[in-house]
Amino acid sequence: MHVSFIPAASALALALSATLSADARAAQAELYLDVATHSMPGAPGMGAIGRLAGAMGGDRASYGMARHPGMPGKYLDVALHNRRQPGAPADQAVPKGLGLGEQIRLQAPESSSSNGGSTSEHDASGPQQDGSYKIRYYWGCGEQVGAGQPLEFSMTVRNGKPVTSGRQMQPRNVPANTIDAGPQYVLWPNPAARKAVGNQASLIGAHHVTGNALPESMRFELGSDHDFLPELKLRREGDAGKGIALAWDQVDGARAYFAQATAMDGDTIVMWSSSEDGYAGQEMITFLPESLVTQWIGKRTLMGGDTRQCRIPPGVFGDAAQNTAMVQMIAYGNERHLAEPRPANAPRDWQPAWNVRVRNKSTAMLMPGVAAIGGEAAKPAAREAVKDAAKGMLRGLFGR
Repeated sequence: MHVSFIPAASALALALSATLSADARAAQAELYLDVATHSMPGAPGMGAIGRLAGAMGGDRASYGMARHPGMPGKYLDVALHNRRQPGAPADQAVPKGLGLGEQIRLQAPESSSSNGGSTSEHDASGPQQDGSYKIRYYWGCGEQVGAGQPLEFSMTVRNGKPVTSGRQMQPRNVPANTIDAGPQYVLWPNPAARKAVGNQASLIGAHHVTGNALPESMRFELGSDHDFLPELKLRREGDAGKGIALAWDQVDGARAYFAQATAMDGDTIVMWSSSEDGYAGQEMITFLPESLVTQWIGKRTLMGGDTRQCRIPPGVFGDAAQNTAMVQMIAYGNERHLAEPRPANAPRDWQPAWNVRVRNKSTAMLMPGVAAIGGEAAKPAAREAVKDAAKGMLRGLFGR
């Protein structure tokens, strides 16, 4: 039997050739659209926690806010990578229903950084104050706490660094399915953007991206499944003796749901999620690939799209924590990939010159103490509730 060996240098050359060929086949232009709807039931129009940092939202939109919405409303992040002229400005003609005029201008991010920069898709905040804390975690919807719950461990923070003891929960392996919006990208919103997306905005219709060294064929249509999802109308009822009943209206286009709640009970951080198969936390409040959504529906990590209610079992939150629990919820939409249509007479090795990724979600936050109050008089109290809840979250959450 004759065996041929390829010298190391030849093998390296072949590997480099394959890599260069793959790069040459990469799309000339890649466009990313993140589409989000955020609501704060019981507190319409008021500021909220943007990145779990207690910062009250402003009126000016910035890139990255679709991943981490603050104030209630609709959010759109657009990022374009033009491989032939990275960072060159471009224009995107948009439907009239978006309410932003005939087109939006995509520009390079400011040199300081952008909200979308190199940060994680689900930012993690470490403990902000030294001290000792207990963490108690529950999971699952139902009339009673499940077997083997809660999981507990302790955390001591010294000089801002956490030291844990006991069985610490491991966050879910959620892919960082985002882009590093560096100088090779042009973005919207940007400092030159004068108008934010309105509450009645729609992406349905024709889009056309133009600019230097961009393919003229970069035209595509978006339908209802690519549009902003409806508002997630989340409600809670109940008292400490009966648990908290969460209910919501159907979100058209939602494939699955997930909810989590956090509260401080003295020096104990109490956490709960709707997952039926163990720990899942803040890392889930983000865009997820459709394949992962399907997989986690099957494992009951996520609630199916036909679910309309979930009860946090009695005993999860004590009397004090019951009224300070902050609830977050997400409705997962679609992730779609569009590309330049293949011409009828295209050669066998033809590759699309451009592609587009569109994904959408709808989120809601129930702040402690807000649902019971309303009107202008509610704003100072609600803001204080947000700040207090944020402090508890930031003290309790540990770096991942």
